[in-house]
Amino acid sequence: MPSPSMFPADPDQLAAWKAITTLPHALESTLALLSVVIHDHSHSRLSNLSLRQSYATAVIRLVNGLVDPLQLGLYARSIASIARQLGLPPWLVELRHAATHEELPSLSLLREAARQVRDTISSELHRKTR
Repeated sequence: MPSPSMFPADPDQLAAWKAITTLPHALESTLALLSVVIHDHSHSRLSNLSLRQSYATAVIRLVNGLVDPLQLGLYARSIASIARQLGLPPWLVELRHAATHEELPSLSLLREAARQVRDTISSELHRKTR
């Protein structure tokens, strides 16, 4: 199970910023995913289904929010092609597709997605602060 400490962001600080201003999508998505991880880690009474739905929603919103601004032009491009342009892993787009249109992915797969998203966020932050 992912731990809240694995994210390179403080949920209280993000929530405080959100209370006074609109967060950029990347931070909003990070907060949503981190909130799910906190609920999961706290052993709250959320059912397996509720956790799966929460993780899936956070992943869907993350991918859609990153891809949607690049849907320019008269004809829509595939989410996969835009995600490739952004450097998002193809499996994350497939997970988003499955969560949206097919059977809800397993909790273990969604937890792994949270870990992978954390790794991507951390490496991007590290790359940009060098």
